[in-house]
Amino acid sequence: MALLYKDPAIATLIHKQTPYRGKWVIYQAPDLLFNACHEVQQQNGDRKVVEQVSLQSLADAQAFSIYLSSYGWSRVWAP
Repeated sequence: MALLYKDPAIATLIHKQTPYRGKWVIYQAPDLLFNACHEVQQQNGDRKVVEQVSLQSLADAQAFSIYLSSYGWSRVWAP
């Protein structure tokens, strides 16, 4: 099945007061499922996934984004 979005990363959220906490990125998988990955930058510059959540629908992805925003995470909008 085709992707809904051209870029598989459909949302990125950061915690502005604590940028060292990394970022959450919500990705769309080819089977129309979604994954939210908490990525933290390592000292060598690589990013490491420290937590991952599987989401079953776009509505679940939106609800998870809202959940994160209630804890201070905010959406980063691409230019």
